[in-house]
Amino acid sequence: MTFEPFKERVAKTNLGIIASEVHQMFGRYSGEAILENGEALHIRGLIGFAEEHRARW
Repeated sequence: MTFEPFKERVAKTNLGIIASEVHQMFGRYSGEAILENGEALHIRGLIGFAEEHRARW
């Protein structure tokens, strides 16, 4: 599976003892997934996102 990003969203909050930083990448997934029955599901241009979130509470 490959991911081709087209938009990044960043949100940061720092209130001293409480802090958060989120990076979200929106883009398109392409490739194939193998189903439980062994069949290949071909995916082209499926829009989705991936994110990284760091938080201190």
